[in-house]
Amino acid sequence: MGALENLMAKQEAAPVAQLAKAKPKTLYGEDAIRKVSANEGRELSLAERRVVMEEGFVDGEYLDTKGIRTGGVGQTGEWMDKSFGESFQHHKERARKRVPRLDELPEALRAELIQAEYRGDLGLSPTAVKHLNAGNYKKASVEFLNNDEYRNPNTSTGIKSRMKAVADALSAHR
Repeated sequence: MGALENLMAKQEAAPVAQLAKAKPKTLYGEDAIRKVSANEGRELSLAERRVVMEEGFVDGEYLDTKGIRTGGVGQTGEWMDKSFGESFQHHKERARKRVPRLDELPEALRAELIQAEYRGDLGLSPTAVKHLNAGNYKKASVEFLNNDEYRNPNTSTGIKSRMKAVADALSAHR
């Protein structure tokens, strides 16, 4: 590698190295909800509050457990420089595409399905979505937890409880 290429590689690596060392302020629970609500200039819906409760809020950037640049309310990639509201709306629309009758479901179940879509879980379970769309909520609940990440003993309890909340909401729906 030439001197110019070496210098460019060091410059590109520097922001990632700085992120790994940076300690941005992290808020959880009601503190995160208050901060995001203030940032958005409005009260958050139940579904938005569920997402913020699960994701938390980071005032800055950090590298997540997979080494992905993340900030705000678990926002990555193209959503890093957008508001939480914009990111949430995008994920809500994706959930609607997967579950066309989403808006007809009870608010608590909608909130869990949207928070699952926000994390990426809903799209990883096409069989659960198929059962859900057919009105087979108990089967959808069981199938949603038929997931390698959920069964993995190394998966954090936070992620498992988040997935279980979706399954419980599906199971409770009649």
